[in-house]
This record gives sequence, structure tokens and C-alpha cells, in this order.
Amino acid sequence: MRTLSRAIETGRVAHAYLFSGPRGTGKTSTAKVLAMGLNCAQGPTPEPDGTCESCRAIVNNSSLDVVEMDAASNRGIDEIRDLRDRVNLAPVAGRMKVYIIDEVHMLTAEAFNALLKILEEPPEHVVFVLATTEKHRVLPTIISRCQSFDFRRPGVETLREKLAEIAEAEGITVEPEALTVIAREGRGSFRDAEGLLDQLSSFANGPITAAMVRELLGSVGPEVLLETTSALLERRAADALRIVERLSNEGRDLGQFVGELISHLRSLMLLPHAPEIALAEVGAEERGSLEEQANNVPTAEVVRLIEALDGALGRIKRGGDPKLELELSFLKLARDYTEPSVDSLMSRLEALEWVVKNGSVTEPAPTVAPQEVASSGQGPSRRTPDELVVSDSQIAPGDEAAPGDPHKPGASAPGEPGDAQDSTMTVAALSSRWRELMEDLKRNRQALTATVFQEGRPVGFGGNVLEIEFPADSDFHAAEARKSRHGDALVSVLEKYFGVRPRLECRVADGPTEAPAPMQEEPRREAPSRATRRGPAIGSEVGGQEPVVRSTGPAEVGEASRGVPDEPQAADEHGASARGGAADAAGAGGRIRSEDEVFEMARERGLFGQDGES
Repeated sequence: MRTLSRAIETGRVAHAYLFSGPRGTGKTSTAKVLAMGLNCAQGPTPEPDGTCESCRAIVNNSSLDVVEMDAASNRGIDEIRDLRDRVNLAPVAGRMKVYIIDEVHMLTAEAFNALLKILEEPPEHVVFVLATTEKHRVLPTIISRCQSFDFRRPGVETLREKLAEIAEAEGITVEPEALTVIAREGRGSFRDAEGLLDQLSSFANGPITAAMVRELLGSVGPEVLLETTSALLERRAADALRIVERLSNEGRDLGQFVGELISHLRSLMLLPHAPEIALAEVGAEERGSLEEQANNVPTAEVVRLIEALDGALGRIKRGGDPKLELELSFLKLARDYTEPSVDSLMSRLEALEWVVKNGSVTEPAPTVAPQEVASSGQGPSRRTPDELVVSDSQIAPGDEAAPGDPHKPGASAPGEPGDAQDSTMTVAALSSRWRELMEDLKRNRQALTATVFQEGRPVGFGGNVLEIEFPADSDFHAAEARKSRHGDALVSVLEKYFGVRPRLECRVADGPTEAPAPMQEEPRREAPSRATRRGPAIGSEVGGQEPVVRSTGPAEVGEASRGVPDEPQAADEHGASARGGAADAAGAGGRIRSEDEVFEMARERGLFGQDGES
């Protein structure tokens, strides 16, 4: 290192150094070289000759002036106290006394405090070198009293060059591809790579080949990795499973094979975007086939393979059967088996709940228009705005509009919003798409409305009325849902998806049904006097604006439904003037026939006094 060399040359050697980095990167070896340079007979020098008595003693670990201590085995305060008593002794043969403490992070807190006292007041002839693989576990007070050096992992090319130098010096014949495989297996550790080279030199009778290295390591070659990747990307499940069977029969470590396959896929993923990173750990003899496959593989597919195989590797490390995990992963990748999303499962579950509750597979669509249902007495009389807008004064005699007839006044054409006969909106359809409707509200900046209605669930739809039920503890959400600004937003989304603008009725589960708030607020009007009761028809426009229709509450619906007979009844030619007659007449025919009926209905609901005053 340049810093250490300059320190020795200028005589500014620090009293303590901290070497940190991954294992096998040369921390302890550098500490010994530093000790040799300080005590060399030709020194102090940054380049010790290695031939003097002091250098040979340090290399052979027999020097009395270089003390190496393993903190993992001597981690207590007693060992550090003994060290404190010995540091005051002068060197035996050299100039400096060097103490190398390996794995210093293993010391106890008491030992660290005792060591800190030594580092604060060290003798002039003592140099401490602390080595650790986990710098973050060393006390900050210790680090602050040392010069810190971080050792990094060498790349594959650096390791390969170093191994080539060692092989040449030791007279070992090694193929270039074998050196690449050894360097890659070293995983950034000089010590591991050199140890593997030494083991192979004893194993081989002749030159060390790449096949020999793979046989010793139990790894597969690049050909198998290329073949497996092609089978998975081309959806050839049988070929991928045969590769697994072949490797298992050969006794290969399938967990190691998955790791090698992930490394191969990583190179494919990085090659189109950062080739210098992808090829850093790939030998020159493998680059051609790797680049050819990378040109034919989409990056998204490679990412999908890496994520799936990484999950399989994690399960194998946790004790799963390697062969089974690999076969499952290959089959899913080759056949595109995917797990359903949570939203899809929730929609299906809600649809099943509706089926169980209602006892049928699909909700039957209404076969008649809402007007026909109201007039036939088969349900509550729910009058639509179209029925209230048109009065007898606007329809010529004999020109009665039949429900659902597009050629008659007041009738909507089939397929238009609000036409329940041709609508595909059912409770099952609403339940399955309720979350989608809420997401549409959020996208249209109606997040508050979505928050209100996502607590409720559609429970009924008929006569152009959508019933929404809220949980028993959601009174607040039900009250907010009855407000017109929230109801209008939901109705607009329903019209967008289903072409229907229903009237909303919101209630709380297991509680009384409350009347929903009107979609539009109606200003309070003064009651007409009997003198002015013969005004314009109720269906005509007032002041150039269309009249606002008040929504009917549950009590009114019940009262109106009780007034609907089994068969339609004809109204009196003078109008129903008796108490209850107006309601019965309106409920029977589904239409307001005169102004008198409006006044009588208002009196029945307590809007006016008996004398007609509000």
C-alpha cells in the first residue's frame, strides 16, 4: 500500500492500524509485511529483502518481536491485561515490537475498554495492527485511535493474474480456462483461490484442465447453463426436467447448480446494459456464447427467471428437497403457471358469498321495465323522474306512453342509461367489480367517495333502485353515502360501466333502513293556497328550469306499496280528494294526474296544515 510505504520511508509510522475487509483479502499478510519492513536489516524499508534473519523469522512465525493473537480465542479481559503487562518490554532483536490482533471484533466489552487504555498511551517501540472482517462491531473509540484501511475483494481478472504468477513460480501447468474457473470459485479471496490451486496441483498428474476443476468442485460447465436457459426461455418443460434428472443421477449438488444458473442469468441480464460489469467474472473463452444468447433473450424474461430461481434457492437452503424445488420452479417457468392475484380472489369470494346468500348461481335480470313492475303491484311503487315530468296536460288523449316503447313520449330507448330491461348490471356483477369501481373513483379524484362506499356492499337491485348495505358499526359511512355529492359520483361511475343511473338506498346491516338523501337538494317551497292551486301542470317547467323530484323514503315506499292493489284501479274522474285517495291513485296508475293529487299527498305527509298553510 502506498500510504504504508510512505509512512515507513518518512518515519511517520502510526502506533495503531485497523485493517478491515472480507476474509482472505490479505489483512494479516499485510500486517506481517509491515512488521518485516520495520525490522528488516536493510530498513526500515517498504520493500524488505526477505533474506535477513529478522525477515525469515517473521515468515516462519518464530520472531519474538512479532506477536500474533487470535481475539476469537483470547477475547477476555485477562488476556488483554496480560498483553498490557508485556507491551512495556523492549524488542528482543528488532527495532519495533508489532502486535497483530486478528478478529478484534470478537473481544468483550471489558476487553475493549482495557485495550483502549493501551492504545491511548502506547510505548514508542510498539505498533498495534488490528484486523477484522466486521468493522461495525468495533467500538468507535477504538477506531478513532487507529489509522483505518479497508481491504476490498479482488476481481476475477486480478485473481487470475495472481494465480498465473504463483503457478509460474511453482512450476504448475494450468490451462487459462482452468485459471478462470479457479478465480471465480475463489469469490474474491486470495487465500481460497491459492488453496484451491494447491489442492489441484496435488490432484492432477499432468496439466490442470477446466474439466478437472469442475469435477473437483462438483460444478457444471457453461454448456449446461446455456442449455438450461434456452429450455426455460423456449418453454421446453420436458427438456428442462431432463436436465435436472441427469444432474441428479450424476451426483451433482443441485443447490450449487441453481447458484451457478443464477450467476449465468445475471450476466445475461447485465450484458446489454453494462457489459463491463457482466464480463468481469467471465473468461474470454465463454464470452462469445454468452453474448450470442444475450442477443436473443429479453431482459424481462431473464429477470423473471432470476426471481423464481432465487426463491427456489432460498427454500433449498432452508431444508427443502433440492430436486423437487428445482422441478417445481422449472415447470412453473416453462408452463407460465402463475398465482391468482389477491383482487381476483376477493372478487370470486364475494361472488360466492352472494350465491350462498341468495341461493342462485346468477342474479336474474328484470324481465319487465320498472314502470310495469310498479303498475302491476309486484313490488313497491318507485316512480322515476320521467314519470313525474310528463303530466296529463302534456299528453294527448289516446297517446298513452307504454313502458319501454321508444316511440312514445317519456319512454327511453332500450340500451340507454336507466333502461333496466337491457341493463347487464346485477348484484353479482357489481360485487365482482366493486373494487374496480372504487379504483375508478380514486382515479377521478373522488378518493373520499371511494373510501365511503368501499365499506358497503350491493345487496339488491331492482326497479332502478340499488340497495347498498353497510356493516353494523359503519353508521358514519352510511350517513356520508346518503349525501348527494357522494351518491352522484358513484352513479356517474355506474353509468360509465353499466349504462344505468340507479337511485341509491343506503342502509346499515341489522338496523332500520333510513331514507337516503336526495341526489339534489330541493329548496323549500311555500304551500300553494287553494286560490292559486289551479296553476300550471306539475310536469311543466317553472322559471325555465326542470322541477326537482324528491326521493321517496322507506316509510313512503311502504305506504305506497300498501296502496297498490293486485290489479290497476282507475282513478275518479274528479281526482282522489279524500285522505289517502291521492296516494292510492298515484300508486295504482304510477302517474300524477292533477294538481289536487299533489296537494292531498302533501297534506297526508304533514307538509301543510289542514288549512293549506305551511
